Amino acid sequence: MPRQQGAAAAAAGIGASRLAGLARTALVTNVLGIGTIGDAFAAAMRIPNFLQNLLGEGALSGAFVPAYSSLAERDERAAGRLAGAIATFLVAITATAALISIFAARPLVRLIAWGFVGERFELTVTLVRITVCGTALAVLSAWCLGVLNSHRRFFLSYVAPVVWNATQIAVLVGVLAWGVAGTGRATALAWGVTAGAAAQVLVQLRGVWRADRWIALNFKWREPQAAGVIKRFGPAVAGRGVLQISAFLDLALASLLSVGAAAAMAAAQTLYLLPLSLIGTSIAAAELTELSRIRDPAEVAQRTSERLCATAFGVSGVMAIYFAAGGPLTDSVFNLAGLRNAIADDDITLIALVLGAYSLGLVPLVASRLCQNVLFAARDTRTAASIAAIRLTVSLVIGAALMLPLDRVLIVEGALTGFGDIDLFSLESTWSLLDAKIRSEPALPARLGAVGLALGAAVGAWVELALLRRAVLQRRPSRTGLPRQADWPAQRMFGGTLARHMVPAVVAFVVGLPVTLVLAPLPSVLRVVIAGFTMAGLHIGCGLALRLPAARALTSQLSGVMGQHRQHPPDDAHADTDTDTNSDQSQSPTDDNEGGPPR
Repeated sequence: MPRQQGAAAAAAGIGASRLAGLARTALVTNVLGIGTIGDAFAAAMRIPNFLQNLLGEGALSGAFVPAYSSLAERDERAAGRLAGAIATFLVAITATAALISIFAARPLVRLIAWGFVGERFELTVTLVRITVCGTALAVLSAWCLGVLNSHRRFFLSYVAPVVWNATQIAVLVGVLAWGVAGTGRATALAWGVTAGAAAQVLVQLRGVWRADRWIALNFKWREPQAAGVIKRFGPAVAGRGVLQISAFLDLALASLLSVGAAAAMAAAQTLYLLPLSLIGTSIAAAELTELSRIRDPAEVAQRTSERLCATAFGVSGVMAIYFAAGGPLTDSVFNLAGLRNAIADDDITLIALVLGAYSLGLVPLVASRLCQNVLFAARDTRTAASIAAIRLTVSLVIGAALMLPLDRVLIVEGALTGFGDIDLFSLESTWSLLDAKIRSEPALPARLGAVGLALGAAVGAWVELALLRRAVLQRRPSRTGLPRQADWPAQRMFGGTLARHMVPAVVAFVVGLPVTLVLAPLPSVLRVVIAGFTMAGLHIGCGLALRLPAARALTSQLSGVMGQHRQHPPDDAHADTDTDTNSDQSQSPTDDNEGGPPR
């Protein structure tokens, strides 16, 4: 499968799953609210997500995919044995971790949610014991993704989480229909999380078998290929662990803020991670498989630079929309386009501000994924892990420093008040926690503490990109596993055009902000649609005027999609998919397939 088709297939699958995830999160936020129950559910999801992200897709991408992709080209039977060994290894360690989490739920919650007391604490413990049951299944989903991506089967591997999201949406709809109230809603949803994880794995297993019929579960973890993957798995897990520890510490710090901070951050992260998945992950997933097969440093450098520019152009446009129309966008999403106005206006404002702060780190976060690919393809998982540790430190220090004074700023009827109470030279009035009774009172106005944590994450993302860029540019081919030549051929990761690729986003924001303000009397949905299309058109048009390859490629793809749609009636859509799948078979060392996994 060509690079563009692989990225497009991944993007299509990720797009469907992320849109389903957005619908799920919007319904979760609306039903559980920004308060005690919403905070508890957001905290409870951290532990299963921690284990999935720690042992799943991210670590497997760095340790398993390059080795398996290379081996599948040479020896199908050996590749099948390797995949089977890694599957049993993952199930063993995740099952153990899940059992420990169930029996040690209380101390774990105390560890990750320092400020939770009373009802919030007890509900979080109950929810953790339920949701963690699906952890091993979720990690097995990530294994499926690794196998399928290695065989250039991208669509089903990324669309499968739709099942996970759909299961939870069905539970939430049932909860509303049957009139379940209070903590019962969160408990029912927790069981939906576990059931959805099981359904997601079942959807993928047939596709995995069709991709590699030689897979057989085994415990030969000491064989050279499996031992090599497990050895690299350690540093990869360490790198992912640093990021997950960062997420845990963010939650721990958020638990020390006013009620609703954790729920607001979880809601904002759904929108924040949407472009990361649609643009960054789709391209990174396709590129890692291809980079693992390339032996020419110059080709690696050229491909990486092209992808970096393309992602910077796309993601910066989304940033502009988030900044200019973040308020009506969050209102439309989390109040379900006005169908259920369960989230107060001031809470919507808080989510929008947190989203804007997070968005400052979107471009470096997506670019870092591609820089990590270069290191992973070279069998180097240690460098990314050490850089992730630095990012963690920077994010937490800055986030903790900003959250305390900002938690003294209130949102009252859409206006911010309290900045005058901040005295940077007073430790007691500015750099200390608010009284526990104030922080735990849901009737008090929303506060900006969560915005400080989001700003810290954005600064950390830029630091990580700078360090990864330096690590890639300074690597010699002899140290990357590539043929011995002169120094790494690329002198600039973005070809010196990063600022140029950001100009269209600035233009779109400058025009889009007043458009959004002028449209204030209209419903939020109409404001988002009008402002969004206006800004998107300006962004693409400005990119074309600057002759950016990324803008030309995007318009070409849109024209191609529209042309195909005009040529084929809707009933032919499945036929087109089958044709693409069959064309892939001629390039795959195995039989035809479709497959899929995680969120």
